[in-house]
Amino acid sequence: MSQPPIHPRDLIAGLQKGLALMQLFSEEHPRLSVAQAARLSGLTPSATRRFLLTLMHEGFADSDGRQYWLTAKALRIGQAYVDSAQLPRMLRPVVEQVARSIQEHVAVGLRDGDDVVHIVRSRYSHISSLSIRPGSRVPMYCTASGRVWLAQMGEEELAGYFARVPLRQLTPFTRTDEAAIRAELAQIAAQGYAIVDQEFEVGMRVLAVPLFGRSGRMQASLSITTHASRLSVEEMRLRYLLPLYEAQALLKPVLD
Repeated sequence: MSQPPIHPRDLIAGLQKGLALMQLFSEEHPRLSVAQAARLSGLTPSATRRFLLTLMHEGFADSDGRQYWLTAKALRIGQAYVDSAQLPRMLRPVVEQVARSIQEHVAVGLRDGDDVVHIVRSRYSHISSLSIRPGSRVPMYCTASGRVWLAQMGEEELAGYFARVPLRQLTPFTRTDEAAIRAELAQIAAQGYAIVDQEFEVGMRVLAVPLFGRSGRMQASLSITTHASRLSVEEMRLRYLLPLYEAQALLKPVLD
């Protein structure tokens, strides 16, 4: 359900800036100096320093006097979603049912900006993959869960995505040609599923379908991940597409 717009006068700018500053820390930037954080955030160095010191005071960050980094306490913010949100709890029984029936790893992803975040993953898993950890963020252009999201976008939104997001060669198999990806997105929209073969991680094949709510709007993605050595792309489609479609139908009444 769409939320009514929030008037700018009701927003707390300091909280917005503090949260934005926390999100600057990443695998690429695990530690930041005041100057680096100011440059990335667009804040002044003095304001950046005060925000970082506030995060330290509250236990969310630490410093050696030159650089700052997040502490384990920052995990509480994400864990609060996992513990309190109803959606993961509603999805988990079906996710586990599918995983048990096919003996493969199953996950649910939500779109967050230009990424997909996995909020539920099956307890059953015979693989170790960077893309299926709870809370892991993956790009949309080279993942099956991401491409089903991209396939639902209108032309204007899709053009904006490709203008913002660099198409990096993450593996030897990653597609980085926008025209080729767009052609595949049209096919995904027509057939209702996406298969990605080792484009995000070498050795991993992923099959995904969109999860629609009762209103017909896409709410999440449901994906199966397996080793490339276990099944060919065509075998994966023939064996696992029907269980995904069955789960898609089961989950539709509980979404929205």
